[in-house]
Amino acid sequence: MRIMNVTESKPMQALRRIALRFPEAEKGISCHKAAFKARNKAFLFMGTEETSCNVMLKLRDSLPEARKLAAKEPDHYGVGGMDWVKVTFSHSQSPPPGLMERWADESHRLLAHKQLVALLPERSRFILKATPTKRSTKRAR
Repeated sequence: MRIMNVTESKPMQALRRIALRFPEAEKGISCHKAAFKARNKAFLFMGTEETSCNVMLKLRDSLPEARKLAAKEPDHYGVGGMDWVKVTFSHSQSPPPGLMERWADESHRLLAHKQLVALLPERSRFILKATPTKRSTKRAR
């Protein structure tokens, strides 16, 4: 199996540009894949093989959507352990418009430091809903 350069596919080029737009995002390598990290927290992995491209990212709010896509198109989408989602498509295909951008944003917000998430524009904050805070378990005296 020949591993190709990630920049050979137009959808992968676009996704790389999207990933690098996030605050403090940088590209590294992990297991022969491009790994995009912010403060040492990987939020997106991209790889290219002879006939296909693949992307892995972590989701929470979009998991139901990812599961529906995986049930409908198991050759292209898969939901794995710890809510990591794998997307695979041929070099001549592209994922649905806006899907990878939305999912990359969600993955970054889940894994990046809260200070970095605060730097993101308000318009894309719909991806993550506020998480309820834990209530105090102390009893009144």
